[in-house]
Amino acid sequence: MKLDVEFKSYLREVEKEIQKADKELRSQAAEVVFNEIKSSLENPSGGVPKTVSGNLKKGLARKNSKWSSIVGFKSPAYHAAMVEFGGDVIRKGQKTGTRKPHPFLKPAFERKQNEIIKILSQSRI
Repeated sequence: MKLDVEFKSYLREVEKEIQKADKELRSQAAEVVFNEIKSSLENPSGGVPKTVSGNLKKGLARKNSKWSSIVGFKSPAYHAAMVEFGGDVIRKGQKTGTRKPHPFLKPAFERKQNEIIKILSQSRI
């Protein structure tokens, strides 16, 4: 007597569902950080300079891909790192001064850290 047995693997489908869930959770966490940074730029206080340019607000961006979610700055906010970390001000190849650091990215992340951990801890459950 011959017994025909067929084995079907659902591993690929399960893996795709996990990736989809992880991407959604990363996206939610990035949105929390994005909104906190946006809020701190709209209502400057603490480390954010009171004279925040419109370019920082315009350049704030988020990007979600298959494997990562990123919150950061794009043009015209080329100076976001200078605001966050400070450094030498260079104009026409000459040092014209020094800018003090005004951290606003790290504090925004730290304010929302527990919420982000809570969102990401739902991963793969």
